[in-house]
Amino acid sequence: MSFLQKLLGSMLGPRVRAKARGKTIDQLAAQLGETFERLEPLYARALDTAGNREAFNHWIGIERWSQSRLAVARGAQLKMDRYRGYRLAEGATLDELKTAFRQTRIETITLARQLATEEVDPNLKIPSNDLGDLTVTEWLQYIDDHSRRERIRLRLAPAKA
Repeated sequence: MSFLQKLLGSMLGPRVRAKARGKTIDQLAAQLGETFERLEPLYARALDTAGNREAFNHWIGIERWSQSRLAVARGAQLKMDRYRGYRLAEGATLDELKTAFRQTRIETITLARQLATEEVDPNLKIPSNDLGDLTVTEWLQYIDDHSRRERIRLRLAPAKA
């Protein structure tokens, strides 16, 4: 782990834990949907730039990687891999990336609802590469916080009046 990753982990871990405290899996599933609905108009205005394509692909990779960690709560084997393998192939268009991000978020919300329905222990800890062990609810908060926090990366077309 690089120094920067350690530094980010030391700052983000406590933030995620604090924001997840007291929330249920159901609440976080709803929060994930609300955040996406609130931010989708920004995503629609994203210009087709290399930076925006990279941002969307990064979000897709992180969210899919996080899904694989959450699947451990449903009995899947833990893979201590990196997020890069969950990204779309280089060269994906902005439209392909936007569609994939929307689909990935739908899959995350579906997974969260399954975890709630199956009454998975919300305090079950699953390792993160950089943030230490996170509970199921902390993982869901991390996913929501990640795309919300990093929306500032997008270069947007002007809003229409």
